[in-house]
Amino acid sequence: MVHQILLRRSRYRIHQRAQIGVHMKLYSAGDKGKALCDHCQGLVAATYAYRTVPFSDGEGKARNILVLVCDSCGAVIATPAQSTPAIRAAREVAVKPIELNLPAPFVEALDLAAFRIDPEAATEFRKRLLAYYILETAETEPSQKDLQDRFSRHGEAFRSDAPKRRLSFKVTPRLNNALDHIRATTSLTKTDIIKALVVKIYEDIVQSPSPRDLRELRRLAAVTAA
Repeated sequence: MVHQILLRRSRYRIHQRAQIGVHMKLYSAGDKGKALCDHCQGLVAATYAYRTVPFSDGEGKARNILVLVCDSCGAVIATPAQSTPAIRAAREVAVKPIELNLPAPFVEALDLAAFRIDPEAATEFRKRLLAYYILETAETEPSQKDLQDRFSRHGEAFRSDAPKRRLSFKVTPRLNNALDHIRATTSLTKTDIIKALVVKIYEDIVQSPSPRDLRELRRLAAVTAA
């Protein structure tokens, strides 16, 4: 996040401790404050203002967020707690495309599972459903081992001689990192991971008389459609 990039962690904590508590303050542009400035090398007077701040890795910006600006040099020296959700949202902007060519039955099985969850779900829900299973699998080693075993047993559960269908979507850095983690622990390719996840989704939701997490997945579908 921006505050972790612009400020030394210890100095940011000092600034945050003044804000977080029973009497958390909502700051506005023009409010005054004091904070440590790395450029000026000392405690300086500062003013809250809206700024667009680039991330240090060069991938994206947090636009029009409220920050604390040094009155002497103009550097952004701190961020109030109220800006954290906007910073996180900017950092989570989808930047990584995933393009896969799968035998049509895999995509159809995924769509059938989505239909059982919510008959009115749009194709966008494919991504949400896969994301749910990717994050769940990335959380524990047993889940990753199960996925690896599942692919070994059922990686071609559906006819591979069927026409190919493209499955295309963009993912956030967080989701892409989860996918990379599964790749590293299972030695499966990205395509094989998605195939194994589709088989799991099909078994969990389509074949099961009482699909697991159905109520939660229906809430997810409703949120996606909102």
